[in-house]
Amino acid sequence: MRAILAALVAFGTLVSVTAASAQALPADEGYSLQPAVGDYLKIDRRTGDVSHCSARDGAWSCQLIAEDRKAYEDRIAELEAENDRLSKHIAELEAQNKKALAPLLDKEDEQHLQEFLDLGDRMFRHFFDLVERLRQRDEGPI
Repeated sequence: MRAILAALVAFGTLVSVTAASAQALPADEGYSLQPAVGDYLKIDRRTGDVSHCSARDGAWSCQLIAEDRKAYEDRIAELEAENDRLSKHIAELEAQNKKALAPLLDKEDEQHLQEFLDLGDRMFRHFFDLVERLRQRDEGPI
């Protein structure tokens, strides 16, 4: 419960500090201390990092509070980069697919092929006509 309260206070303070950090800060005002349930929150006004400071065994120590928002933003950036990479890969594959599905012959080559097949058809018809005439001649009376 204490950690949640500290995180909420840190978030509220971070929002107010972020607005204030838009202004130029003198060198001696790099940090701000804010009271938080018996302890303090140390806020870096330049980077926005928030640390939880407390007295333990007579000595003060500060621990950086993990910022979930930064982790989410980093993960979103990773996913966007992966999405861009995959989109490029898909575009490359689609381009290769279009090349593979492209017709083997263009219109002119297709016309030449049809003319060649028509010529072959006429030659075979002529050949079979000759064979038929020879067969009829051989079957006929001598």
